Amino acid sequence: MHVVTSPAPSRWTIRSLYQPIVDLRDGTLVAVEALSRGEPGPRESAESLFADARAIGTLVELDEFCLRTALQGAGRSPGPVTLFANIEAVTLSTLGPRRLAELADLTADHVAVVLEVTERALLERAAELVRGVQAVRDLGWGVALDDAGAEPKGLALMPFLRPDVIKLDLALVRGHTTLQAAAVVNAVRAEAERSGAVLLAEGIESEQHLERALAMGARLGQGWMFGRPGALATAGMSPFPVPPAPTARGRRSAAAPRTPYDLLTARSAAQRATVPLVASMTRQLERQALLLDEQTVVLANFQNADAMTPATRRRYESLASLSAFTAVTGAGMPDEPAPGVHGTSLEPDDPLTEQWVITVVSPHFAAALVARDVAEGDGDGRGRAAGPGGHPVRRLDYVLTYDRQRVLDVAGLVLEKVRAMSGATSEATAEPLPAASGAPAADAVRVPPAVLPDLLLRAIATASNGIVIADASSSDLPLVYVNAAFLRLTGYSLAEVLGRNCRFLQGPDTDPSQVQPIRRRLLAGRDVHTVLLNYRRDGTAFWNELQISAVTDAAGHITHYIGNQLDVTSRVEREKRTTYLAHHDELTALPNRAHILDHLHLELRRARRSGMSVAVLMLDLDRFKEINDRYGHAAGDSALNWAARRLRSAVRAGDLLGRLGGDEFLLVLAGLPPMAGPSDDPGQEQAADETLRRVQEHLHAALDLPLALTEGTVRLSASSGTALFPRDATEVAELIARADAAMYRHKAGG
Repeated sequence: MHVVTSPAPSRWTIRSLYQPIVDLRDGTLVAVEALSRGEPGPRESAESLFADARAIGTLVELDEFCLRTALQGAGRSPGPVTLFANIEAVTLSTLGPRRLAELADLTADHVAVVLEVTERALLERAAELVRGVQAVRDLGWGVALDDAGAEPKGLALMPFLRPDVIKLDLALVRGHTTLQAAAVVNAVRAEAERSGAVLLAEGIESEQHLERALAMGARLGQGWMFGRPGALATAGMSPFPVPPAPTARGRRSAAAPRTPYDLLTARSAAQRATVPLVASMTRQLERQALLLDEQTVVLANFQNADAMTPATRRRYESLASLSAFTAVTGAGMPDEPAPGVHGTSLEPDDPLTEQWVITVVSPHFAAALVARDVAEGDGDGRGRAAGPGGHPVRRLDYVLTYDRQRVLDVAGLVLEKVRAMSGATSEATAEPLPAASGAPAADAVRVPPAVLPDLLLRAIATASNGIVIADASSSDLPLVYVNAAFLRLTGYSLAEVLGRNCRFLQGPDTDPSQVQPIRRRLLAGRDVHTVLLNYRRDGTAFWNELQISAVTDAAGHITHYIGNQLDVTSRVEREKRTTYLAHHDELTALPNRAHILDHLHLELRRARRSGMSVAVLMLDLDRFKEINDRYGHAAGDSALNWAARRLRSAVRAGDLLGRLGGDEFLLVLAGLPPMAGPSDDPGQEQAADETLRRVQEHLHAALDLPLALTEGTVRLSASSGTALFPRDATEVAELIARADAAMYRHKAGG
């Protein structure tokens, strides 16, 4: 065991443990894998170490330090040793040749190195990762693809990485046989057969696991059946041979073709065709890609971004949703020309801007079509043949191939141009491990200095608003920073929120129509300002005013999103209360005078279009002033509330009851039968009057009950009158006046 104390934040202490890797054919020790551990305790596991590093933005620094520790520990072995060491995909794509060379200089001559790149994050920086793998090979190190099968989409990049060792995820060794597991094994076996890669099964703990690993074609294995992680032990090791540093292997010479068209025409004669034919062949390859599995890579080059028509964007959005990785390059190409599609704009003088390229690569299929315009007068003079009306017809020279290696060569040339969607960290901007002046406070929340200046960090940390930062390089936008105010606002702890998408704050009553546009606006590079109903950890709801803005790097690529969150529950409830009172009576909760009159205007407009009738019913409580005078206004309010509830219980569904003021109520009845014209059935008018009569009876009956007040028992009664549109009046004011007059006739006993 090798221990090194780091000057990193939180005073990391890293221990390298080593687990045996054996040849499954005879049990010979052939290599060891270095496993990093922290100080004994809750943060000892590698998962905890790296989770903390991701949270504070120092993943690359920790990963590099762990690798350095493992290399130095292996160098202390008494004899030759092959060392397998893990490295995150983002680390390999970030370090660059210079930093990798520095690590190689620390490695003893008798140590052969195989870097394990985890399969889970391969697609985030595909082009940078492929270049990083080539830099590793230039050092004479081997490359292993770790956890193959943990994320099936990650296998899509396997043909471009050309790993020397493919490590089968332990779930494949220990799990049940499924179609998905079979798809992974088939893809891995196909790649191993083509490239000569060796399969290594991890997690072997029993004879059953061993039998399954051998059935899958594994030659190497590791797991507790062969030894647990511990001190470095190399006695009897027959080191696994790491391929030598390439001279021509995997590298093109300076004289090699540098464009897809040159590469294919070096061995195949181009065919000449018009644009419609080449376009149809391209769409056929796109359709073929849609029929393949999720391990498919689609790489295309458009001569100009204008070729991304709406129809083309729809096709590529579909490709991106079904494939592991879809990318397009071209002059003026936006970063995301269609949802999920990685776009890269080429320089105007890039030779690739003159070529039309489509490549499709999956474990069991490969195809490429490359074309370029025929110069006018080129070759047989048919470069621009005359079409209808004498206009020149655009022609292309093209090559179509299904030869897998040639397709990979073409796809590799396109992939070299592809940038990460959110921008990649270059070697120049990668920061060394920052020094710490002491342990941080228990409630401190940190973010890497490369992201924000120290002064601004302190300001954000003490802000009263909840502030969060999400990583835009990950499709799920995980939180990498939250300040103390956010934790107080939501009731969550730091460990519970980092690495998660903010959607965990949503709950059953969060409005989806407000949530759905957020990601679309962010993908479009627009700010977001909205108010959402969110939920705290204890389940209580609060209204969250959310503002999200994109943070870009020097090249204009979005690297993070910063969100400002404020609890505006009091304001929203006050606004809701104000809106409610604008339309409702505060005492009875019935619609108020303004609301009921607006509703009546609306129903009259509808009735004029439909020919139906509308009625109003005015109702006034009899001798209500006596209750106020005898028992007081509090008792009067109780009586009004009781009357409102009783009247509302007697109202038909679809009718609207409101309080005009005092002890007066108005009921609007819509959708009554039309009035009889000269040739209409006079029974319709009688039906409307009969409906009004029954409603009046129900309302009066609803009040004909004793009301118990604190001061005594009273009985309420009421007078009412009705008017019918259009028979009695055609305007709102006149209709109410007619009903009011009828009510007073009723009150007077008329």
